[in-house]
Parts: sequence; structure tokens; C-alpha cells
Amino acid sequence: MGSLKTFLAFFVVIMFTSATMSRASTTVVIYNDLGGGLPLRYHCKSGDDDLGDQSLAPGGSWSFGFTPDIFGRTLFFCSFSWGNESHKFDIYKQSRDKEFQEFGCKKCEWKIRKNGPCKLNGKTGVFDGCFPWD
Repeated sequence: MGSLKTFLAFFVVIMFTSATMSRASTTVVIYNDLGGGLPLRYHCKSGDDDLGDQSLAPGGSWSFGFTPDIFGRTLFFCSFSWGNESHKFDIYKQSRDKEFQEFGCKKCEWKIRKNGPCKLNGKTGVFDGCFPWD
């Protein structure tokens, strides 16, 4: 009976280690696609990380990386502003964006537009996954 418990404990440790090691890093890329020469101001954070106030020149890009939570709870949310407008959006929501989901990604690329963010479709290579502001 002792060898069965030892085997099960070893099996659980191996499975947990394998699951932890297989979680690959994810990158989010944000492009300023507002047009009209407008700079994009933004502030992104999660429950654990505050990425600070940032600004993107017209046509510019910025990226950040992280390792998604093993339990599927990773969320990064951003506030975006230009001129007199201000909007919010969940730029990475693991339930929506995790790899192998229909719209999943390891490199999640977003064009920020006035009417909402549009995500790069990995199958077509077009930013056609557009969402309304939160």
C-alpha cells in the first residue's frame, strides 16, 4: 500500500510540474490606429501588475509579456484616452484569449481604433476581431 501512495504522490508532482512548465509566455501588442495624427494615452494593469501610464505616437506600438495563470484567471485591463475621449477594455482575458481558443493567441495583437479595439485574426492575418468598448 505504501508503494501505491508513493507512486500516486510522484505522479501528481510530475503532472503539476508538466502543466506548469508547459504554460508558455504570452505577449500583448497594442498599436495606435486612431488616425488623424492623434497620440494614444493608456494605462494597463492586472490584479498583480500595474504597467503605468504610457503614450503612443500615431502608428506606434507597445508590448508587454506575462505567463498566464495555471487556473485560467489572468486578466489585463486598460484605459485608453485621446482628445476628450476615454474608454476601457480588457486587453487580455484568459477565458477569451488563451491559446487554442477560437480567437486565442500567444502573441495577441490589437489595433486601438476610435470605435473600439480590433484583434489580429491569426488565421486570416487581418485585424477583423473588433470589440465594443467596455
